Amino acid sequence: MTVFHPPAPKAPGATASLVIGIVSLVGIIVVVPVVMGPLAWYLGASARREAQREPTRWSGAGEARAGMILGMIASALLLLLLLGLAVGVAGQLVVNAYDSGYGS
Repeated sequence: MTVFHPPAPKAPGATASLVIGIVSLVGIIVVVPVVMGPLAWYLGASARREAQREPTRWSGAGEARAGMILGMIASALLLLLLLGLAVGVAGQLVVNAYDSGYGS
């Protein structure tokens, strides 16, 4: 006789990590949600750790991993965005400080 065991509940933060990761990648167009990438990475890592530590208690390791990967990608894009912004500001400061010698 086969005994049915209901599926384990998802690890806390697994679904949130996936949703935040998707929003942070789609939000690159708007720029503001991309800052949520590190949050998705953190939530995904902690949910995956919980699901791996207690696999009979928690499920959702796949969702947590997907959210973690999306968060990593969004974090890398955020880093590139900030680096580009810093280079642009530094370039503007150099251009504004340049004196051509002809006077104004």
